Amino acid sequence: MTIAQSTTSASADAPSTIQAMDTIRFQAELFGLLRNGAGTGELLQLQKHGEEVVREPEQRRLLAESVQAAFSIQKLQAIQLQREKGLLAVLETAQDLTAIRDLELVLQAIVRRARQIFATDIGYLTNYDRVRNDFYIRATDGATSDRFRNVRVPPEHGICGHVLKHKTPYHCTNYMQDQGFIHDNGIDLAIAEEGVCSLLGAPLMVGNHCIGILCVCDRQPRSHEPWEISMLATLAAQAAIAIENARLFQETQVALQQVSQANAMLHQQTTEIADAAEAHEQMTKLAARGGTVTDILQMVASLLGGEVALLNEAEQLSYHASAPQVAIAPPLSKLFQDIAVQDLVHKALTQSRLSGQSQTVEPAPGLVLKIAAITGANGLLGAMLMLSRGAISDTQVRTFERGALVAGVALLSEERSKHALSSRSIATIRSLVTWQQEPASVLQALTEPLGLDLNSPVRMMVLHIESNHLEYALRRLRPRLPSSALMEPLDGLIVAVYAARHAEETETAVRSTLMQGSRLSVVGVCSDTISQVDTLPQCFRSLKRCIDVLRALKRDNELVSEPLFSMYALLFEQRGTKDLNSFIQASVGELISHDLRRNTNLCGTLLAYLDESQSFKIAAASLDIHVNTLRQRLETIDHLLGNWRNGSKTLEIHMALRMHSLNGSMSRVTD
Repeated sequence: MTIAQSTTSASADAPSTIQAMDTIRFQAELFGLLRNGAGTGELLQLQKHGEEVVREPEQRRLLAESVQAAFSIQKLQAIQLQREKGLLAVLETAQDLTAIRDLELVLQAIVRRARQIFATDIGYLTNYDRVRNDFYIRATDGATSDRFRNVRVPPEHGICGHVLKHKTPYHCTNYMQDQGFIHDNGIDLAIAEEGVCSLLGAPLMVGNHCIGILCVCDRQPRSHEPWEISMLATLAAQAAIAIENARLFQETQVALQQVSQANAMLHQQTTEIADAAEAHEQMTKLAARGGTVTDILQMVASLLGGEVALLNEAEQLSYHASAPQVAIAPPLSKLFQDIAVQDLVHKALTQSRLSGQSQTVEPAPGLVLKIAAITGANGLLGAMLMLSRGAISDTQVRTFERGALVAGVALLSEERSKHALSSRSIATIRSLVTWQQEPASVLQALTEPLGLDLNSPVRMMVLHIESNHLEYALRRLRPRLPSSALMEPLDGLIVAVYAARHAEETETAVRSTLMQGSRLSVVGVCSDTISQVDTLPQCFRSLKRCIDVLRALKRDNELVSEPLFSMYALLFEQRGTKDLNSFIQASVGELISHDLRRNTNLCGTLLAYLDESQSFKIAAASLDIHVNTLRQRLETIDHLLGNWRNGSKTLEIHMALRMHSLNGSMSRVTD
């Protein structure tokens, strides 16, 4: 039976004894509610009902005291429950510090538990950024505003600034009205957008340094009990421990990684040094056995896993080797055809020769080209190149440079052999072109070991190289010539004697190597086919006369046929540019001046007329003009040159026009 039922049945008599019994029953039910964890609403409802039933003043006073005591007990129970929850959260957080490896997850758990313990709307943790000298939110729970989550707090503003300065917790009932710290418009805007009213913050301390703030917020006014401040400070301390441990763990990991990398590097260097020593020993043994340059290049390519080539003194590819199963695209031979790559190699080769160390260029994305100059007692012998994907190690660079040194030794040995062969070749050419020739059988005995058969028709070529670059030109040419061709320097010129069947191959090599895209100034004359060896001296003299005429005419980078110039060479032998120009000016100077002033072609017209035996019809056809036009031009020529039609005068003018045409300055204007 409840208090309400008992009090109703006893209300008729209403003696004091019954009132006391009702009060006792009321207190018993009140204690029962407390034992069962009743809420404030149930206690208030019971209090209201008791006041309606109990009328006696003394009993009403006892009833009020009982209810007040019940409220106190309930509050103490709630506080105790909150503390138990807080202690449980502290224990769980401590377990997280050892169980969870992800620092961000630990911090997020701390913020979430702080919000649960204090039953707040928002929880967040800020971290102090020493680089930017401000606070930023690292973990948050319950926030809805992006502005709030991304706000940056200067160290002298807001609650963060206050906690950083004093290193103690701080709480406020109304953030916007609190004057205990310096407000900032940006921070206040973020607080207002999130709707924060009350706030409690505790510092994250590592020694004497504050590294962040742990905060709980409510969107309505709220006061915070001392135990709440203490509990939040405990959670903040755990968060600080987590952050500091994570930092120390990261530093330890970095240190371990550095030690591991150092050990790996040391092991790699030890291995590379051993490999380099082994490579050097192999190359030394190969050189001692008389290995060729090609053998050395192949060994270097295999040891370093790249494509290796050798440049001669003229910076032309002369030897090539690549490692087995190594294909680099584009290959070095194709890459080196690029003029820009050649310029890069030339600059690097010059630097390598001056510094004594190999140089590096990047001819294409992802490709590295190493260049090491090879020098001898008389200067540059060439260079070693190696093409690889990506850079090579310092130890491999030293192996590459040792390979260049060993290749230089092999080159010097080959140079001595080539020098001896060249001396024989020079002596042979001199014997062929001298007026006091040996018998044909003796000459054949000289040329046969060099690959030239004098029993078959031959040709001769003479080249003049400006600036005395004879050796450079020869180094570029020799690898491209047929094996039977003899080409050597003689009397300040380059003289070649070669089989007539190889004429096109030889002359093409000269044009493509020395006269196209070359920095040299070259002029040359080649003979017709020569069947009689005893005519070689006369041919050599005629070729030299043609060279003189070409130089006098200032022709450049041309290889011409000797029959075209032989007559003029004979007439103007030992004549210079000035003499030729004087002859041309005296003979047809008026025509040249007229052509320049009027942009006409009288010189070409008269030359065609004389070449066609003064035939109007044939000359007009060759000029592709009408006969009457030709007659008009000849009338103008008569007016300018006067009486030019007599035999001797006509011959001089014809010769002058020919020389003018060969000089390349005749106007080619068509009417």
